[in-house]
Amino acid sequence: MNIAERSTIPSLDSIMSDIERYGLARNAVELLTYGFTVVSPGPLGVDDAWVERFRDAALAAYEKGNNVSVGDYRTATITADLSAGLLYDEDDVFIEAAINPAKLALVRLMLGQRAVLRTNTIILKGPADHAPADDYYFYQNLPLHTDNEVEGIPMGAGQICHRLNCTWICTDQVDEADGPTLLVPASHHIGHSVWPHDSDVTDTPYPVVRLEAKAGSVAMWQGGTFHSALPRTRTGLRVSLSENYTRHYIHGPHAGSHYIPNLGRLSPELLDRHPELKRVLGLSRKQVALNPPFDPYA
Repeated sequence: MNIAERSTIPSLDSIMSDIERYGLARNAVELLTYGFTVVSPGPLGVDDAWVERFRDAALAAYEKGNNVSVGDYRTATITADLSAGLLYDEDDVFIEAAINPAKLALVRLMLGQRAVLRTNTIILKGPADHAPADDYYFYQNLPLHTDNEVEGIPMGAGQICHRLNCTWICTDQVDEADGPTLLVPASHHIGHSVWPHDSDVTDTPYPVVRLEAKAGSVAMWQGGTFHSALPRTRTGLRVSLSENYTRHYIHGPHAGSHYIPNLGRLSPELLDRHPELKRVLGLSRKQVALNPPFDPYA
């Protein structure tokens, strides 16, 4: 029996059809049960040339935004840093990442058809031995935490996902020397955030899994999933770009404001060329009737 073929919930039926089309069934189950998954480059439809273009664009945007020179990412000694902002008029590759259809199938499974991309953040992580002394936690011992805390979203018990992190992996993460993300499987079902006395990943009772991914993959985890990161010991940079999606009704620290700044600088021509980007940014929200029919995925 193929339930999607019954066309009872069209907004969900289309999502399930996309998950089948892109071969994402295991990823969908992992997201729902373990709270995280890694989608490899194949289902995403990206190749090595695209990954190189994406990585180069991220490094160029970081340099421009921070007025610094990174140099060769494979030998750079810059330590960890973040750069958040509007990237879609910097290079079309950021738009391609934002509207990747396979990724969006999983995003909409977790957050509904009106899921909104709230932030995109370039993350460069260098060797911990170059880290400034006053930033020990970020570089050396990032505590276990949840992303729900950013919005002040109550944890609940994992029945409803309100926030989803989609991190594009731009450099291979193969072992602990890469300074990878650590995740606690099924922790989004616990119903509370990380207790302070359990947050040190080197001395925690929670079982952790090291994220391993080939460049061009997308690592995804729910906002209630406990996660941390190991210090990087390998030469050069771990390069990634984090996209955070939420349900359409979630607001940031300043209610009513959009997370990504300067949306007004996106030209009407660019948005007309990429209608899916307009939808993903929440600029063309579907109008819902006052008394809508039952559809939790609308």
